[in-house]
Amino acid sequence: MNVSGRYDLVVIGGGSAGCVVAARASEDPAKRVLLVEAGPDPRPTPDVIADPKRQGEVILQSPFVRLYEVERPDGSTFPLISGRVMGGGSSVNNMSVIRPIRRDFDAWSRFGGPAWSYDALLPLMRAIEDDPDFGDQPLHGRGGPLRLHRSWKLDDPADPPARALIAAAADFGLPRCDDLNVPEPFGVCASPYSQVDGRRQSVADAYLEIARNRPNLTILSDATATRLDIAGGRVRGVELATPDGPSTAGADQVVVAAGTYHSPQLLMLSGIGPAGPIEAVGLRVAHQLDGVGENFQDHAVVYITFQGTTELREDYLIPKVRLIAKSRPDLEYGDLHVFMRPSIRVAGIPPLLPVSIHLLDVRSRGRLWLTSADPFDLPAVDPAILRHPDDVRAMLDAMDFVTRLTAHPKLAEFYGPLISPESPDGWEEHVTSSYITYNHAVGTCRMGSADDPLAVVDPELRVHGLDNLWIADASVLPVIPHATTNLAAILVGEVAARNIARA
Repeated sequence: MNVSGRYDLVVIGGGSAGCVVAARASEDPAKRVLLVEAGPDPRPTPDVIADPKRQGEVILQSPFVRLYEVERPDGSTFPLISGRVMGGGSSVNNMSVIRPIRRDFDAWSRFGGPAWSYDALLPLMRAIEDDPDFGDQPLHGRGGPLRLHRSWKLDDPADPPARALIAAAADFGLPRCDDLNVPEPFGVCASPYSQVDGRRQSVADAYLEIARNRPNLTILSDATATRLDIAGGRVRGVELATPDGPSTAGADQVVVAAGTYHSPQLLMLSGIGPAGPIEAVGLRVAHQLDGVGENFQDHAVVYITFQGTTELREDYLIPKVRLIAKSRPDLEYGDLHVFMRPSIRVAGIPPLLPVSIHLLDVRSRGRLWLTSADPFDLPAVDPAILRHPDDVRAMLDAMDFVTRLTAHPKLAEFYGPLISPESPDGWEEHVTSSYITYNHAVGTCRMGSADDPLAVVDPELRVHGLDNLWIADASVLPVIPHATTNLAAILVGEVAARNIARA
């Protein structure tokens, strides 16, 4: 496909935000739009993506993800993950549709002003949704592009461990939370998922599908943006590596929506960012912005494992119950997601019952940088997970909460002693040597005012000092939300599309 020529708007990245921006921009028939995605655009959607039962397979065995190996302080490694397919993370994630909480919008407003407040963005959040359960309520929406499907609700039949969990949690002060997309969710929750008729609904399905046949929208997959051509404080064009060879697309406006890992990478490859990391790989600084690649955040996850009772049935399933809990009773908000995971059977030993603890507060900050001037080399990441002592303390407090919860008489029928970590003396070592992440990376091109030395984009999401370059993905979020991040990325796409249309 020949994509040379000039476009009114070039969108780099067909992920959760990029699909939104391209679909919204192409609603104007006078605007010529090019959407560039580094991964494939398989149609029809492969079953490994569409079938929710194959969620593990799409992460572990499909070509639709990128893995970034990172180190813990003890030298052990684990992967960070991003989607590399049309729809981005929405095509490979676990499909939960969870709003940021009011506290998150308050935090964003400190960097982006009142336009980023909960009340200001509630109309956009409602417009995104098609919620059959709560859409007639003032906080929610009906008829939007993204379907919220609750396959299981708190009053539905459930296996005995799930019922025991709900009862025990109630005794610990965790109330029913039928709708976790309220401003301050807390308690025992039934999660909504982006599914239609039992199949995944990615953002490519929800937003892009209806736009595909518009004559003013060109979609280019398996193509990597290698460099932005900058002159005179503007981006003149986007250099691309396409299946048909190198190409350049001229652009009046450019939106970088390549995600928390690759948006800062592309900026630095183009000479936009901090001088040190750019010059270290032999490139020239074209526009210095010290915040590019800084402020990396992701949620820490730690698994602990209990010995199960011999009577536990292997087919008991309980992961649809999400606990939003507090690591400390004096907190004003839930800082944990807790999931009781399915049992693991190993011949010759009693069943194992894992519990995953997801810490939603993130005090430490990591960074990302170039490993070379080759756009096909992955960037390096130091996620700095659980580096702050208060984060470690919160995870230890969360472990204490979970062990006390599982010892409740109603859950003790299923949960025996904690066997990993075996002794409280080893809890901190277990936390700091076994954590992984929720794969909710944000922050590496964060927004802020012009006098903020680490701000990359302004509150309108325009790159500081470059009047036709925008960033639209989770990398602009200055503080990670207390939620899964896909819906936040979609919201960023909607905000960017609205702001660009007004520019």
